[in-house]
Amino acid sequence: MATLAADLFGVVAYTTILDLDRALEPGKKATGAASTLVTGRVVCITGSTGIWARGTSGNTDRAGVIPKSYQGLNINTDASANVVVLTGDGAEVYAELYDTIKPGQRVTFGDNGTVKAWASGKVVGHYVGHYGEASGTGEPPTDGTAGQAGRIRLGGT
Repeated sequence: MATLAADLFGVVAYTTILDLDRALEPGKKATGAASTLVTGRVVCITGSTGIWARGTSGNTDRAGVIPKSYQGLNINTDASANVVVLTGDGAEVYAELYDTIKPGQRVTFGDNGTVKAWASGKVVGHYVGHYGEASGTGEPPTDGTAGQAGRIRLGGT
């Protein structure tokens, strides 16, 4: 059975390697209709308000990704002002790719909460590969393309 990109968006890779208590950050978001921040989307925190919002091209604020959460808490719903964001430097998570990205290439904010190949601006992290690639299986990473779920290692290097 093939793994669909939509099933991977927001999945945190290698949770046993990284202490998630330090990688996950609770925060605030807007409330109201359609204010839920979609799982697997890249978000940024607006410095002047302290509110997390969907990232778009040109953002320069601190970045994170909305992880899949199995805690059953009332977070990240339209009515809730609360959200949990994966921000830990070195944490790996699957996010939607905006364009073609080479293995090891730095990524930045794409449109609508995606990541794209870095050319300038804020570095969100770098592209590691697809599911099962570069993870000790001996399968080398391959280029990611628009719409795919790519494993991103968060951090500025």
